[in-house]
Parts: sequence; C-alpha cells; structure tokens
Amino acid sequence: MSAAALLGLWAVLIAVALPPLLAGARWTRRAPLLGVFTWLALGLSAVSSVALTVRQLIDPAPHHHAGLLHLCGLSPEAVSGTAPAAAALVLLYPAGRLLRSLGSAHRGRRRHRALLDLAAHRGRVPGALLLDHPTPTIYCLPGRHSRIVVSRGALAALTPPQLAAALAHERAHLTGRHHLAACAAEALAGTFARLPLGRLVSAEVRTLLEMAADDRALRGHSPRALATAMGVVAGGLAPVTALTAGHQALARIERLADHRPAPRSLLALTAAAPAGLAGLPLLLVCLPHLA
Repeated sequence: MSAAALLGLWAVLIAVALPPLLAGARWTRRAPLLGVFTWLALGLSAVSSVALTVRQLIDPAPHHHAGLLHLCGLSPEAVSGTAPAAAALVLLYPAGRLLRSLGSAHRGRRRHRALLDLAAHRGRVPGALLLDHPTPTIYCLPGRHSRIVVSRGALAALTPPQLAAALAHERAHLTGRHHLAACAAEALAGTFARLPLGRLVSAEVRTLLEMAADDRALRGHSPRALATAMGVVAGGLAPVTALTAGHQALARIERLADHRPAPRSLLALTAAAPAGLAGLPLLLVCLPHLA
C-alpha cells in the first residue's frame, strides 16, 4: 500500500473514528492532563497526516536514499518543489486558526481586564478582585496580566474553606497556562469543524483542564470543600475568554465523590500515546520505502 493511502486511512481514523471513543473515556478523567495532551496530539497527527497525504499524492515517487530523512522525502534535497509547498499550505490553515484564536482571546481578556480594573475592588479577597455582583461566581483571566475575580455573591455564599479551594483551582489554571491548550483545541475545532474531531475536541479539552485544576487544588484542600464550592458557583456568569470554577460542575462533583488518582503504572504506560499519535504519520511515510 502506498504512503498516501496509509496516511489517508490514518487521517480518517483519527478524525472520524477515534474521537467518539476517546470522548468521556474513564482513563482521561483519572489523568486529565494526559487526556489533554492526547486530544492535542490527535489533532496534530490529523493535521500532519493531511499535509503529508497531499505531499505524497503530488510526488508519490519513492526516495531510495540512505538515511531516514531521505526515505521520508524530508532531506534538504527533497524539500523544494510543488509537493512540499502544497503541504506547507495545508499546514498554514490550522496555524492561522491558532493565531486567530490566541489573538481573539487576548483581545477579549484585555477588554474585560480594563472593565474589571474600573469596576472591581482590591484588598477584600487576597490575590483576587472583588466584583460587586450578587450572583456567586469565581473565574480567572489568564495571560501576562492575569486576574482572579470573585463576586460579592460568592464571597457571601462560600465558607472560608470553600473559597480557599475555589481560589486554588483558579490559581492552578494560571500557573498551568491552561488557556494555551484551550486555544489550541479551539483552533483544531475550527480546522475539523464538520468531523467528530472538530465537534468534540474543544469541549473535551476544556472539561479535562477543569479536572486538572481540581486535582491541583486537592493537594491542599478537601474534595468536599471544592465540590461544594463548585455547586455554589455553577450558575455564575463569566466571559468566554475566562476559565471558571463552575464549568461542568456536575460531572466534576461526581468525579470528586469517587476521586481516585490514576496509578503511576497507568500514567507510565499511556504517557507514550500522545507522542506516538503525533509521530505516526512520519512513520507511515517511511514505511513503504522500508519494505
């Protein structure tokens, strides 16, 4: 089978067949950061598979040269011409989507941050801004000039342990730079919008990022405090560019009720999956030439 056929089959598999199987998988809920990396690796593999398929369709001649890069058609002698240019154009589309997602999120956060600096108050909640609004809500605006926002309604409704757990959750988003993974998932969703990968990746990644922030908060706070805080702020409003403690609250509360971190053996076994997904298209290009 030709490299183009192998790559095309793999692209269909990871963009159509695998995402529904991965969505909601129990192991991703037990190891959410690993789940995030797996979703992003799935998208990267899909993008590179399509680009390499285009390259192979335009220039299907095998490269019978010594060395891995020659076999894959990626040597300096093989990167000029129509085929590599066409593959590069394919890659430009998701790259443009990513840049647009990052830029749009940055502009939205900047506008909201300017409003907060006018309307919110400092000092009442250490490390956070207090917003004079009756609806209980807690969220963070990530980025270079990050903010954590607590509404007056949340401050009145939450006990000190609940508030501390919710704030730890938001700080986990900021220190983990979770907004970058969310923007990458949004770019993949736009790139594969009509396929299962595009329909599922953004929502799944955002949910897993919330669970990853929960796990970080649990290092210093009880599951009960975090779960009850989630229930209080679940109905709160937040801008689309924010990461909020109330997102997917029901699923996360159910997870905390039976929280069991993934064993190290499972993490070690599955940690290679994202790297394998991302690197497999290159192997598929080389495979026919190695036969």
